[in-house]
Amino acid sequence: MEKLTYYFQQKHQLIDNQNYYLKLAIIIGAVLTVFVYTFDPYDNYLAIPKYEIPIKIIQLGYGINTALVIYGLYWLIFKKLKYANEKRPWKTYHHWLLLIAIMSIAGFIGTVYHRFMMDVGEVATNYYLFVTIPRSILISVPLFIITILLDKLYTTKNVQKNNTQLETVTPTKTISPNKKIILKSPVVNQCIEVNPSLIGYVKASGNYVEIYSIGDKKPQLLRAPLRFIAEKLKPYHFIIKCHRQYYVNLQHVVNHKGNSQRIVLNLDGLKEIIPVSKSYTSSLLSHLEKSEK
Repeated sequence: MEKLTYYFQQKHQLIDNQNYYLKLAIIIGAVLTVFVYTFDPYDNYLAIPKYEIPIKIIQLGYGINTALVIYGLYWLIFKKLKYANEKRPWKTYHHWLLLIAIMSIAGFIGTVYHRFMMDVGEVATNYYLFVTIPRSILISVPLFIITILLDKLYTTKNVQKNNTQLETVTPTKTISPNKKIILKSPVVNQCIEVNPSLIGYVKASGNYVEIYSIGDKKPQLLRAPLRFIAEKLKPYHFIIKCHRQYYVNLQHVVNHKGNSQRIVLNLDGLKEIIPVSKSYTSSLLSHLEKSEK
């Protein structure tokens, strides 16, 4: 549940690529056309065309209308209003709400188009409530999922192609431990901001790393392997590996318990006890002795 919540709260840049939205609109329009040809959810064969136009051409119009609406809305939001360049943080749930709004508008335009092209006669209210509306939702769900998957595919490829990290620290620069740095996921379009001096420890958690900072109630999650984060924090010599799943900040170690074979660490302001593997015990104790002098 925590990872699901984090997924919707994570910040990322919007896709600001008009060619991508054009391709997306065409794909969605094509998928909808095939869907309408296959299932005919609008009951076009039960209605009567108002004009001398073949049913197949009318059905094609649903896909064309949807493609035009989707592309037009993206053009208005991103190209005309330049919303992608806003400084306000954009989160995943914002994007989901945007997609729901776009699909709703596209669905409304489709209904208007249907009423304009077809004579459906008198339809009972119950038919609208229990047939038309549910089927409209069923149509929008696969289109919504396709959009999410295409967005993810685009951002993943884009991040891997342009893997020049945003303001990531390099050993050649003058390093200030109190200056915030940006860590960008090598897998998805996601980045987080951290202050290395405030990091208590870093923990591997499946496909994510959890970064616990002093003063924060919850960890920051980043979709990345632990070794990737370790490489980015390498210039900060006070952050060292103590376990195959943990890196710890020596500056925040309050005390340790155990013996020369195996110990655990207590950190300032953090509740979790950090384990130290046997292979790292000697090295860590040596670092602690140096820091105490």
